[in-house]
Amino acid sequence: MRYFPQDLKLKVGILGAGQLGWMMILEGRKYPFNYFVLGNKDDPARKVADRFFTNEEYKKMIDESDVVTFEFEHVLNEALLYAEEKGKLLPRYNSVELKIERHKEKEFYKMKNFPTPRFFVANDGKEALEILRKEFNNYGVIKRSIGGYDGKGQYFIKNDVERFNSIKEMKEKFVVEEFVEFDYEASIIATSNGKEVKCFDPTYNYNEKGILIYNYGPLENKIVSEKMKEIAKKLAKELNYIGTFAIEFFVKGNEVLINEFAPRVHNTGHFTLDAAYVSQFEQHIRAITNLELAEAKILKPSGMVNILGINKIPEEVLKYGKMYWYGKEEVRKRRKMGHLNVVGDSIDEVKMKIEKIMKIIYKDELYELL
Repeated sequence: MRYFPQDLKLKVGILGAGQLGWMMILEGRKYPFNYFVLGNKDDPARKVADRFFTNEEYKKMIDESDVVTFEFEHVLNEALLYAEEKGKLLPRYNSVELKIERHKEKEFYKMKNFPTPRFFVANDGKEALEILRKEFNNYGVIKRSIGGYDGKGQYFIKNDVERFNSIKEMKEKFVVEEFVEFDYEASIIATSNGKEVKCFDPTYNYNEKGILIYNYGPLENKIVSEKMKEIAKKLAKELNYIGTFAIEFFVKGNEVLINEFAPRVHNTGHFTLDAAYVSQFEQHIRAITNLELAEAKILKPSGMVNILGINKIPEEVLKYGKMYWYGKEEVRKRRKMGHLNVVGDSIDEVKMKIEKIMKIIYKDELYELL
């Protein structure tokens, strides 16, 4: 048995210092740990960390940490590999490796019999367009294998293939997928400590151009929710996973298909900061430091609205939601500057508040910011 706080003075290293690391540290302050971050000098998490390290200092940070995690899969790969070599990385490198090259993630689902859209792997752009024509009649999605997140590197082609002829010249791997006519998108946040998996109730997600605009929950279809929870538990077991993760799904009727998973805390789990017994961030800290997991209990219907590409919003939004402002200096299209969490006594109340926030923040200008 360990005792608070003397036996728990751990040093937690976080690769990446963005808003996910910022929230992870703020939630982790409930425990007697020190937090180190690796990143850039203007990153949000630097402001709340005990120590900051530049990317060039990754070995020093990892050597001085008791456990190392990451807030984003596209961080310095040398640091991930070094932390894995030292036996300190949680989640392990096998999970993030699937995200570095998208085709490996898709092939993993196929090998392990997870439900996912029909796909093929192409070795270059010319082959990708040929597969699209032959297998999907020029109606599908071509995704770059490397570097795709928040909709980046994805080409949605609906018979307008001539617009995308430049893909032919690209000498890299692609995933070519069927275009899924889903009813809606949904996601689940779960945490595994290697012995058990705790799942938050899934949420509905609304995305535009591959980036999350808002989400709310809990999902009302219990059949779909249970399927998503079972898939999350199976995925954690297959990967021998330690930490919090997210899985995004396409839902059609009572059937679900995995779009992708994220081996980390996730944008669709921000609502847990205000609507759950314990947040996704605290659960992650508990898991990687070998503490008992809490019940992933949602206390009230809730939701979240992303603040994208703007650096000021009317005070009026605070009537409807709780603000999380990340403190980023540079403003650009699609960049997540903050978010607002919403809670209510019913899903309808949450949806009403989200609608109010959307009108106040974006008016009719959302697409101009994407």
